[in-house]
Amino acid sequence: MARVLRDPHAYTALPIAAARAIEASRHDSVVSDPLARKLLAGEHHLVTASSNLIGHMTKRTLVGDELVQEAYSRGVRQVVSLGAGMDARAFRMGLFDTAFFEVDRKELFEVKEPLVADVPLQCERRRVVAGNLGAMDLVAELERAGFDKFKPSVWLLEGLVMYLGRDDMKRLAAEIDHLAARGSSLWFDAFSETSVSSGMSFYGVNFESGFDDYNEILQSNGFDYAETILAEGVWVDRNEKVIKIDQRYKVTSAQLRGRSGCLIVRAWKSS
Repeated sequence: MARVLRDPHAYTALPIAAARAIEASRHDSVVSDPLARKLLAGEHHLVTASSNLIGHMTKRTLVGDELVQEAYSRGVRQVVSLGAGMDARAFRMGLFDTAFFEVDRKELFEVKEPLVADVPLQCERRRVVAGNLGAMDLVAELERAGFDKFKPSVWLLEGLVMYLGRDDMKRLAAEIDHLAARGSSLWFDAFSETSVSSGMSFYGVNFESGFDDYNEILQSNGFDYAETILAEGVWVDRNEKVIKIDQRYKVTSAQLRGRSGCLIVRAWKSS
């Protein structure tokens, strides 16, 4: 019997897994994730409760998958998922020469690890790093887990940054800069300052922040190019099974000021 996930922040990973499970069961699914239902840790009622999340979570999953695949095509063989939750890429993407590092709360992994103990990896190795972002020494812990800061990497911060205050976000950007070699890339979803200032939460956990200047934060921490796109300009093409982006929805911090919006943020370091 699966352990009950009681930590409120860690629990938010379950409805996200539920949305992936629903998407994976569609006849025209664009996400293959056979582990998603197992990763619900017995909370199967979330499959019904999470139906309104499918669109955004499918989009989010594909954006991350495509960034990993694009990096892989350039020779990148390290993937870091911060606030990993019930992410299953190490078990489903077929990147057998790639190292995956998952960082999340100890309480999350106490539930997740028994669920995946008998599942074959589809990567070279998977390392779990338990700790609370903002309180842990991310650089030391990832290096202890075998991360090589002298080789390029791809960073996934899905569903994370809205729970970080501004100081923690800037500190995290600096830590990633220290660890991410030339040729690295990164992505996360977020909300504008106006969106979060009006009050937002997910399954009872309040969002701490939303910023308009994510591009500037990343570019001041080693990334040569960063872009922020309004999520409404990003959609799933179910025929081609890819993400499509309307470049007209790219926004600057000045354009975001005073405006509500869900954001897709991506950044790259040149080789």
